[in-house]
Amino acid sequence: MKAIGRLLLVLPLLLCVSSPLDAQMRSFDPMSLVRKAAAGPSPGVRRLLDSMVLREVTLNIVADEALRQNYTLLAAHEALVSAGALVTQRDAAFDVSLSASLNAGMSKTGDRIEMIGRPRTPDSDLTADEDADGIPDFVQGGTKTVEEVDGEKVPCVLEDDQVVNGGIGPGLCGQIPVYSTAKEAASLKSPSTKRITASVGASKVFSFGTALNASLSTSYNQKNGVQAPALTRPISVEDPFGWGEKLYWTAGASLSATISLPYTKGFGEAGSKESLDLASARSGDRRAAFVEQAVRNATLAEVLQTYWDMIRSLQDITILNEQKVVLDQRRARVTRLLGSGTITNYELGQIDSELASFVLREEAAWTQYLLRSSTLLTLMAGDADTILVPADAEALLADAVPEPPADAYDRAMIGNPEIMAAQEDVNVGKLNLAYRDNQSLPDIDLVLTAKLTQSDTTFGFSDPGTAMLNLGKPDQTNIFVGVRYLYPLGNQAAKAALSRARIDERNAFDRAQQTRQRIINSVDRALADMRGAQAVMQVSQGDMELASFAYERLVEERERGLATEFEVMNGYQDVLSARLNQASARVEIHKARVRLGAAQGTLEEDFLR
Repeated sequence: MKAIGRLLLVLPLLLCVSSPLDAQMRSFDPMSLVRKAAAGPSPGVRRLLDSMVLREVTLNIVADEALRQNYTLLAAHEALVSAGALVTQRDAAFDVSLSASLNAGMSKTGDRIEMIGRPRTPDSDLTADEDADGIPDFVQGGTKTVEEVDGEKVPCVLEDDQVVNGGIGPGLCGQIPVYSTAKEAASLKSPSTKRITASVGASKVFSFGTALNASLSTSYNQKNGVQAPALTRPISVEDPFGWGEKLYWTAGASLSATISLPYTKGFGEAGSKESLDLASARSGDRRAAFVEQAVRNATLAEVLQTYWDMIRSLQDITILNEQKVVLDQRRARVTRLLGSGTITNYELGQIDSELASFVLREEAAWTQYLLRSSTLLTLMAGDADTILVPADAEALLADAVPEPPADAYDRAMIGNPEIMAAQEDVNVGKLNLAYRDNQSLPDIDLVLTAKLTQSDTTFGFSDPGTAMLNLGKPDQTNIFVGVRYLYPLGNQAAKAALSRARIDERNAFDRAQQTRQRIINSVDRALADMRGAQAVMQVSQGDMELASFAYERLVEERERGLATEFEVMNGYQDVLSARLNQASARVEIHKARVRLGAAQGTLEEDFLR
């Protein structure tokens, strides 16, 4: 029994703040532990190990895969790409916009002849004399002599379907119209007129509240006839005004600007909707980057803490197995002494009860281990039929935890991405407030317009180039200068929008302050957890030594009959609790360091080297 006591006295102190692991702790092999559990028939959750693939990983491997394959991170990255595209879209509002148009048209008239029935004066030749008697046939048989009107027929005049100038004689139509059907022309064929107009233009919106538009155009207008200019004489019947030279081309140019005046609506970058949209998009792009960093930070914090929980579960299993070996040896010793009368069945039952408790504790530890492995696989988007085994557990446990930095709060204030994202919300709120304040001002714009045009009323130019070169001497020049004033009665909509912008800006500021306070609290808790875990480490180390010494003394006294088996089991429980507490404290100090790094936004810098 003294040998057992000495064995317990040198039981490994699994986790020590400043000293490396001893020889026994260096035998901590998670892969062998898990393989052994999966090798034979096992009760409870360990039966799941039979159908799963063991995968040996390290902290860096798990963190790297989680940061590359985690779906939440992928969504945050897509949001970042989308925010960048929005910046490009908003910035395009200040690009020079080019336009071009080409129009062609042709106009001509065709023949359309219809058979139309109406009262008509019969076609008669007043000078016809078919019988050659010297008297026009038109007047033969008439009662009165007809005076011819220059040998032409006099048209008949109708009023209310009655001929008012009928009869025979000077000034009379000579006959009464009668209804007849004859061909009449609705339209007559004429040469076609062709017109082509081409124009190019450019426009630009400036960030200080000015819009500029410019255009240049030329037209080709083929004519078949024109109104003769005053005091001109036709040159010929075929080409009365010199159209044979084909002077069909004209040109025109225009320039217009709308300028917001100082201290009015739309002036400056604060009053430009395009500038506001661009600044908001850029802020949104920066915010998306900070949000992605925050998601990476939160994901990495969850991965690291879950990884350490998995190590702690394996430590608990290892400690329980080692302690169970000691208890099995104790039970074998008691069983051999059962027949001597110094040991009762009740005392043996106490040991059996403690062994049964070990089974339940080990089952709970395995359950936690498998749960942590499954959580990590979810974060890594890995195969669900895999069990992760930390190959670097021994090295990680051997690493000493560095002291927290003295400027932990300052680092958190300038490095935590959640604070930076909240500050971007404040910046956007200020931009919106300045814009809405500008929009509540009177709307006064200076409008400038200049147009140069050439006319083809009489003639143009022989080609478009010549027309363009002669824009310096246009037929018509129009210059317009005006001031446009607009102020809605009461201006209630702008005032309401301004009031809402003030509220939104204040809410963004309050949220930013809440975020800062939450991060400060996170730093407080992390530092307190680190100090608490260090204190637990020191206490548990002393408890371990005292519990081991007390257990050794109880075993010796039990050998002499001065202690009961119940007291020996209580001492044994103290040793087990001290080892588990020491192991838990070692893991907790690492987890507290992870939480501190998460609060400072430095997890990748601190852990993924």
